[in-house]
Amino acid sequence: MRMTRLRGIAAAALCIGLAATGCTGSDASEKGAKTIGVSFAAPRIALYAGIQKGIQAEAKKLGVKVVFTDAGGDPLKQANDINDLIAKGVDGILVSAIDAKAVVAPLNAAKAAHIPVMTVARDVEDKSSRASYIGNDWGRSGTQIAQWTCKNVGKGKIIMIKGPSAAPYVQEMTKAYKAVVGSAECPGMSVAHEVNVSALTSEEGLKAAKASLSAVPDAKVVYANLDDFLTGVVQAINEAGKTGQITVTGFDGIPSTLAMVRDGRVGYEIALQPKKWGATALQTMVGKLGGKDTPSVVNIETRPFDKNDSGDLTEADLE
Repeated sequence: MRMTRLRGIAAAALCIGLAATGCTGSDASEKGAKTIGVSFAAPRIALYAGIQKGIQAEAKKLGVKVVFTDAGGDPLKQANDINDLIAKGVDGILVSAIDAKAVVAPLNAAKAAHIPVMTVARDVEDKSSRASYIGNDWGRSGTQIAQWTCKNVGKGKIIMIKGPSAAPYVQEMTKAYKAVVGSAECPGMSVAHEVNVSALTSEEGLKAAKASLSAVPDAKVVYANLDDFLTGVVQAINEAGKTGQITVTGFDGIPSTLAMVRDGRVGYEIALQPKKWGATALQTMVGKLGGKDTPSVVNIETRPFDKNDSGDLTEADLE
């Protein structure tokens, strides 16, 4: 059974132990405010860094305490982090799953302990283990990228450089993308090569793109479904002397991509505007804890853009 006094002491101890990852709401536990635990897939990824900023800003407005954990991309550590949050008696948990299956058991443990869980950005396989999902319709984004590619390129081979194979967003975007390219809607294009990148860094993007371009030297498109490694992809194309010959599509729309779209190094982006995600996730959780009904899915609108409609955008718009 979770008791208020025990919860306050435990949350304070957890905040001290995780000071490096950040806590907000300095006197929240003493005032009886709620404590929300957060377990992201990899906080150093641009999307999650932005979501964390949104959560921190909203926590100050709402007067709640937030504790961030860092699994470093390890599904086992994420499961342990969630179990630790349950043991500490937090009031709610926000989770972005590293592996859609591996995290279900601790989420069900949270449910058994009457701690509501909401997934953010990456959902889980067992939807009954969480109260709500806050994020994007990944399939819709995959379709949008494919349709733009078909319209603006029309014919040729595609290289797909993707994030971790177990990540739901990767699976859903890939499935939707492939449903368009090569179909009757887009008969001139085909996926010729695919690779998954586990370490989401520019260096890994460079390595993956170089190998892919060697395998498919006549590729016309490189689909990169995460901007964390997009810079490396663009660099590989430049080093191969193929800038302007290969169309690159990105995803996330982090601020640094705006210049690349404007100068043509990247053809198309979908901006996720993650600070908005963080604020919405925390608002939804606090509403749930306050007795409000929350929908099973809270879809957040994204902002697609290419060179033609990037003129009115600023880097601040993409945060």
